[in-house]
Amino acid sequence: RGACRGKSTEMMSSRLLQRAVPRDLPAAALESVRQSLDVHKVFARDASTSTSVSPSWDPSSTTLTDLAASTSSTTLPATYGHRGTGGRSSISGITSTVFGSTGFLGRYAVNHIAKSGSRMILPTRCSEIHRQHLKVMGDLGQIVQMEYSIRDRDTVKYAVERSNVVVNMVGREWETRNFSFEDVHVTFPAMLAEVCKEVGVERLVHVSALGASASNPSTYYQTKAAGDDAVRAAFPSATIVQPSKLIGTEDRLLNVFAEHTSKFYSVPLVDDGQSKLQPVFVDDVALAIQAIVQDETTAGKTYELAGSKVYTMEDLLKMTHRIIRVNNPSIVYVPSFILKMLAAPHEYLLRRVPFPLPTPTGLTYSYINAQSVDYLKSRKSLGFEQLGIEPAKLEGLVIDYLRMFRYAGYDAGDTAGTTDGP
Repeated sequence: RGACRGKSTEMMSSRLLQRAVPRDLPAAALESVRQSLDVHKVFARDASTSTSVSPSWDPSSTTLTDLAASTSSTTLPATYGHRGTGGRSSISGITSTVFGSTGFLGRYAVNHIAKSGSRMILPTRCSEIHRQHLKVMGDLGQIVQMEYSIRDRDTVKYAVERSNVVVNMVGREWETRNFSFEDVHVTFPAMLAEVCKEVGVERLVHVSALGASASNPSTYYQTKAAGDDAVRAAFPSATIVQPSKLIGTEDRLLNVFAEHTSKFYSVPLVDDGQSKLQPVFVDDVALAIQAIVQDETTAGKTYELAGSKVYTMEDLLKMTHRIIRVNNPSIVYVPSFILKMLAAPHEYLLRRVPFPLPTPTGLTYSYINAQSVDYLKSRKSLGFEQLGIEPAKLEGLVIDYLRMFRYAGYDAGDTAGTTDGP
């Protein structure tokens, strides 16, 4: 150790320099080294560029002991501890706590973050059966699962205090008797942001929804907007991700359209079905979250992640009909006030009965109210382009999973985007 400390620190790229720090260096000394390297700008955010060094610092005469004696309040990037080539068995330097890892988006995000060599802490409130698929997404021992409750501040603190990056993807599309939109979208994100600030987490990524606004008629989007404001207030450098409607194998949009089409004579749409949106492939959003986690320049920014094409709800339903080869498809346009009348008993009894109620998809006040506005990305907002990602097109293999609903069998026709065949 002493010999290693006595070696001169050479000019090198940030990645090589990170590997030069001895693994057995005491924690306090290592932290001082990191702070000193930061103040002298020895590391670079882009490993492909040369490092920038303070003119007053002579690397040929500086030892690790000298570096350890220097201190600075500036922190290094989350990826500072990187070792390896960047694959599954590497060490990315990131220890990430991901809330909402068992959800639709969560499993894809965990896969991309973990396979880049990151340590993952996954707090969940489900049984082992419902989270065991996450274990294999990282290298052996890199995925740690634990129990928590969004109402238990101590378990939340315990989950994040060892991490330098925290990702929150907890959300609900409908309320239950135990958890309201306010609980899930506002109270928990605010508490999480406060805890992250308290324990010194470097990065916080909060996943919201495109269309989140206090003026949106849907309670879902109103609480999403309130949650964004609460996170920014408690953790100003948090990155807010606002994805559009997610499309994928487990989605609750096209799958619902296809299921209703296969079961019922007609499929209902709210009013005229002309609400506009830019649906996005779930894996593209997961890739964007991975890029945000690894790029500290995204801190404090908001990203609107939307697909490249605009559809109406009617367009998506008709596209689903074409994919599953429906003969004589029927759509019924139901005025929103009638749907609200049908949803009224459920809304009234939701918190008044001592047992859980089934929630019919699309038959809640929040969903019905949400269909009266459009959900489009602002032209000036940050998005996939700034993260170097080109979103996939919906037509074709992205929605090929809908073939299982085909009347003439799974193999009827060619690919999902074609209109030929039975």
